[in-house]
Amino acid sequence: MSTAQKTSIGLGIVYVLIGILGFIPALVTPSTQMGQGLLLGIFAVNTIHNVVHLVAGAVLIWAGTSAGLVGTVGKALAAVFAVLVVASFVAPIAEGVAINFPDTLLHLVTAVATGYVGFIAPGSDGRTRSEPAH
Repeated sequence: MSTAQKTSIGLGIVYVLIGILGFIPALVTPSTQMGQGLLLGIFAVNTIHNVVHLVAGAVLIWAGTSAGLVGTVGKALAAVFAVLVVASFVAPIAEGVAINFPDTLLHLVTAVATGYVGFIAPGSDGRTRSEPAH
């Protein structure tokens, strides 16, 4: 398994866990924004945001199981998270997804991490270590 695949699976597990934690009322405190709460008292969440985390995590885990998919999915998610970071400064609550500054910072870290998976990590191009570059 390549570094890109391992990183993708690791990120996927983190995102699935975040999605699950967002549905646990004891971990989400009320927010001043209607319809959202603060996971661990810090990160803005709501049902849509939690579902997006679950889906993103599942996609990252799925991509990590295939050397052929991991680079493409990493590149696509890097672009999505980069757009989210920019959009969060323009419209803090975009399309009903609860986003605050700590979320934006985590999305920035995720954009960098998925960019690493898609563009830099060994195995991101779908080749194994023994395959030569063309």
